[in-house]
Amino acid sequence: MSVLMHLCRTCRHRATSHDGGDRGYSGCRCCLGAGDIDPRPVLVATFTSPGGRPEPLYPPGTLWNAGTMHRLTLCACVACHEEHARLAQRAG
Repeated sequence: MSVLMHLCRTCRHRATSHDGGDRGYSGCRCCLGAGDIDPRPVLVATFTSPGGRPEPLYPPGTLWNAGTMHRLTLCACVACHEEHARLAQRAG
């Protein structure tokens, strides 16, 4: 499992890559603009570091990577809540 994220339909990068704070970290010309963000969330596999073990499915609105410079508050939109509920029910 891991995290639900919205991706840009044009470049397929995370929506956060198009946010002002993240733009300086990307050489993608599309990410320098607002992007065409897909409203449907996509499950993105993440892994522990160190160790490389798959992470659990994080709930929408969770602070992910807390304590690191890569921390991110996950999206908590209605679509993310619905997809999380669907995935959690399927896994349980």
